Amino acid sequence: MAKYLYGASIQGIQDFIFKTNQLQEIVGASEIVKSIEQEFRDFTKIDKKNILLNAAGNIKAIFDDEEMLQKVVLEFPKMIMQKAYGITISQAVVEMEGDKETSKEINMLEKKLKIQRNKPSLPLDLSINILKHAPKTARPQIEKDMDMATKQKRDAYANWFKKVIENDAEFEKSKELSYISNGKNKIAVIHADGNGLGQLIPKLSDISAFSNSLNKATTEAYEVAKKKVENDKIRKIILGGDDLTVICDANYALSFTQVFLEEFESRTEKFIKDQLEEKNIQHKLTACAGIAYCNEKYPFHYAVSLAEALCSAAKKHAKSTNEHLAPSSLMFHNIQSSNFQSWEKFVADELTITNDKQTIRCDFGPYYLNQDGEPSIQDFEHTVEAYRSDGSPISRLREWMSELSKSKQSAENMLARINEIASQNGTWDNSSMDNNLKQLHQELSSKNLIIVKDNMQKTPIYDVLQILSVTEVK
Repeated sequence: MAKYLYGASIQGIQDFIFKTNQLQEIVGASEIVKSIEQEFRDFTKIDKKNILLNAAGNIKAIFDDEEMLQKVVLEFPKMIMQKAYGITISQAVVEMEGDKETSKEINMLEKKLKIQRNKPSLPLDLSINILKHAPKTARPQIEKDMDMATKQKRDAYANWFKKVIENDAEFEKSKELSYISNGKNKIAVIHADGNGLGQLIPKLSDISAFSNSLNKATTEAYEVAKKKVENDKIRKIILGGDDLTVICDANYALSFTQVFLEEFESRTEKFIKDQLEEKNIQHKLTACAGIAYCNEKYPFHYAVSLAEALCSAAKKHAKSTNEHLAPSSLMFHNIQSSNFQSWEKFVADELTITNDKQTIRCDFGPYYLNQDGEPSIQDFEHTVEAYRSDGSPISRLREWMSELSKSKQSAENMLARINEIASQNGTWDNSSMDNNLKQLHQELSSKNLIIVKDNMQKTPIYDVLQILSVTEVK
């Protein structure tokens, strides 16, 4: 009996979830996306051992019933797209040569899925001029100023909220983003993604078991990180496979992300060794993350796009430090302008200082969990807290950053004066600060805040100022 390797990829998830700044609709959309996993199991009634992957909008399964496979291909996308207006599904099928999938067949399936993803599809809520449009979304209105997608999200949120409120009567107050934001009205959108999966999958003996273990490890890492920061103002939006997207209080974004990366590494390392075909190979999964800080009223889809771009930038830098397995790291940016730009545009317009003799970059990261020669997340947090303390010359360093754009010599004179005044006042210990800066990078000191890193002149002070401007004392 012939067997078939089936794959499905759900597109438009981020746009579907973050099209709005209403927390209720974001959570509702997240619940709809999460329910797709169960919908697939219920629709196909497929044996659990035949489901290789079913998380974060990606499905891979083995079918030995051609009639059921045809039904899935014809009807499953329609069912899901009608349940979640705005997303689309790409599908592909590869006939298997044996009883077990091979890396060659998986690669062929991925190639076919990539081709399908590039084919345009018509949205179900296609708009024509004679239809009345919902004012917030400009999509066809169905009731009470809502389009179909908005109604679906609100209905899903209502069902979810009803279950939650039964166990937590205090949860009512956290329905709006104003509850999640800190005292400065700042929130953080965090996106994390695993590294090295492409290299690892061909070496696995059981992809289905690996998929289940990976999903469990990511979920546990999130739960542990949330518990360790001891803050309830963290909302998971996407959690599955090796993907994580959350919204949280800006005060806790760095510490939450650090703990998540640590837990993700340790928990994936435990189960991977048992599932490798070659037992003598040492392998673990790492992850990179991007954190976009923004005002609670800033358009979410832009913040998510920036968080993903920051994650990609961290991955690219991490791969340059270790081509075999990119180490875990993160990058962040505080969105201060009203219009959205690409990360490259942010670097060019906001993070590059040019004076009469220098070009200085202000993106000092990525910051790593543990990578020799690179600044660590922990040391960066220590440096931030040191500059937050009483007597710190951080306000004068803001002026120094402004002076950098005018003249190299003038900026050097100002920095020397800042250090001299701090020492004379006796309220600031330069030697202690030097220790913090040296831990961050061995060439840094209070007198030398610009160093050569990544073949460019860089300073960490802008990153310190960013975190201080969006966070409060915990």
